Amino acid sequence: MNGLFAEHGLDVEVLDPSGGPDNVVRVGQGGPDFALTSVQHYLTARDSHGEVGARFVAMIVQRSPVGALVPVSSGRSRPEDLAGCRLGADPANPQVSELLATLAYRGIAAPVVVEMDGAEARAALGRGEVDAIVALVDALPRRRRQAGVDLRAVRVGRDDVYGSGLVAADSASDTLVRQVRAAVAAALEAQRRQPDAGLDAMSERYTDDLREDAPESWDILEDLVFTGVPVGTMDEAQWRTTLEFLCAARDLTVPEPSSVYRPELVGAPVPG
Repeated sequence: MNGLFAEHGLDVEVLDPSGGPDNVVRVGQGGPDFALTSVQHYLTARDSHGEVGARFVAMIVQRSPVGALVPVSSGRSRPEDLAGCRLGADPANPQVSELLATLAYRGIAAPVVVEMDGAEARAALGRGEVDAIVALVDALPRRRRQAGVDLRAVRVGRDDVYGSGLVAADSASDTLVRQVRAAVAAALEAQRRQPDAGLDAMSERYTDDLREDAPESWDILEDLVFTGVPVGTMDEAQWRTTLEFLCAARDLTVPEPSSVYRPELVGAPVPG
């Protein structure tokens, strides 16, 4: 990886993430200069800490990947099929709020939420006690194994709502930010050309089952990354829709857009 980043004048140290919103807080507090994170995690960090000293500089997952996982044997395959089903979910989970809000936006009747945490929901799905669980669709391979039954991903997320992207510390210089944006875009294009690249290095770094899951997860996610717009770019109208929709779903105050992303990079091309 450093070979690719070195081509953009960078010497990169990859740090293990601390998980969820904490990654955003670490960046803002002078830890890592950059992090890959979801808009939902970013909003959670802001809800807990206020402005966090970090903003989005590139969007990677251009369309929301939120959805439901259902047993293949159920025959459910469309968002409409979730109407009235038993949904094992934690209502406090932002993904659950987004899924329910998106179903309502699409005019689809809500499922019946059976309150339980994520681990309980996966076990209950495997036992047939609920009909669906909430997940990002690229989590399908791991959740399938955890549930112990063959699952199908039903994507519900809106195409005009962002999923995740690259966050930079406000202290990071414009020059550095532009170099990293370009390198990340190049890395995504390289991954598109050679999906199996990096699996050996990932297996050496991590001892869990990421190697087994990664190719299928990437195959699911690829269409949400490469959507016909230049990789990594940000659009002002889509940012406005994203913030208004996700904040309404969670009853959060919509933040000033320029406090969420660097406005000078909105609409700016990401050089190859």
